[in-house]
Order: sequence, then C-alpha cells, then structure tokens
Amino acid sequence: MSINISKIGEQIKKFRELRNFTQESMAEKLEMSSQGYGKIERSEVEVTLQKLNRIADILGTTIQDILGFEDKFVFNNQECQHNNIGLNNGINLQEIKSIYESRITDLQKEIDRLHNLLEKTLSK
Repeated sequence: MSINISKIGEQIKKFRELRNFTQESMAEKLEMSSQGYGKIERSEVEVTLQKLNRIADILGTTIQDILGFEDKFVFNNQECQHNNIGLNNGINLQEIKSIYESRITDLQKEIDRLHNLLEKTLSK
C-alpha cells in the first residue's frame, strides 16, 4: 500500500528540521541513498505505508502527526512558551532554574553526607 499525498514530503521535511536531523542522517537510518530520501521530501516518489511508519519512528512521532502537521501551531506554541504564555501557566523560567539549582545543592549535600557515613563505616 502506498500513500500518494502531494504534501507529505513537505510535512516530513518540516518534522525532520524540527528534530534537527539532516537528510543524510535520515537516509542512513532508512538504509537508503541521500538522493532517494531527497525525492521523498520533494514528493517525487510515492511513500509506502511501511516506509512512512519507519520515518515516523525515526522522527519520534506518528504517521497521523505527520499527515496532520501544521507548522503554524508549532511556531505559535514556541512563541507562547518564550513569552511565558499558555502552557506553562505563567511560571517563570528563572524560578524553575532556581528550584532545580536548589534541589541539586540539596542532593549534593546528601551525597556528601552518605560518603562520610560510608567512610566511617568502612574504616571500622
């Protein structure tokens, strides 16, 4: 079974670019030539369902996401996150960083305490 959708190659290309993969790395993972993979992105060839499924796996997504992908949602979402709007409920990135740094400090203190305890135990 093959899928002949005129924009599927464009959709795959957008997903690939968002994942920071090169055409060469995709071709290598798909065990095909870079030229052959390029034809997929330019919609010069039909893509089998099996190949599309493999591409989706490599890109860490689903076929449905590739077929229904609209880049305007990605860029709007990124802009909202940058401006602390929407999904992060107004939590400031600096606050999150501070929380993690505090937690790391606490964990380091606990590691040091356990090392001291272990040294005392082993020296007996």
